[in-house]
Amino acid sequence: MYKRNLPHYQPKNGLLFVTFRLNFAVPAQYINAYHKYRESLEAQLDIKESIKPQQIVLHKKLFDFVDNYYPEIHSEIDLTKPPEIAILLSDILRSLHDEYYALYAFTIMPNHVHILLKPLTVDEKDLSLAEIMHKIKGSSARQINLVLQRQGKLWQREYYDHWVRTDQEMWNVVEYIRQNPVRAKLASDPECWRWTWINPELGRKI
Repeated sequence: MYKRNLPHYQPKNGLLFVTFRLNFAVPAQYINAYHKYRESLEAQLDIKESIKPQQIVLHKKLFDFVDNYYPEIHSEIDLTKPPEIAILLSDILRSLHDEYYALYAFTIMPNHVHILLKPLTVDEKDLSLAEIMHKIKGSSARQINLVLQRQGKLWQREYYDHWVRTDQEMWNVVEYIRQNPVRAKLASDPECWRWTWINPELGRKI
């Protein structure tokens, strides 16, 4: 349903908010609602000029629209049930900390995952977000498929990423991640959601 038109942009030493989602058929009603919303935004923002700030606003609003819709969509697979799946995915995300990226926070939702991370430089080579996502999705897909005794594509090929530019924006994203299960009515309080992790070193910006 949601496809980026902008290329993934990765600034050196940049902090990135990343979302990736399960691969499943999205009901037509959601696709239609998305396209109508996009058309209305493009008309409001006069996107035909392709001005970068307007494109950024467009993609942020579209992300919010999709992220609000996704909890209402039930897929065949639930990343939190059985809990072994979320445990497995959580372990993979944390195992790559200090090897592929500095991990700030994440939350695992039934059909998508939010992560806040900073790619690392290894052997004088800056790791790309594409490499990192390939590692996360490749490792987790194989293991989750084994748990579920299934075959086939687990994750959507595309993912959303946003460069977090300031300390205030970083804290806003952390709070967004914490509150995601509450907004989706999966928990009454952020602390009640088992599948959210915030790096305890975050106060020192890792």
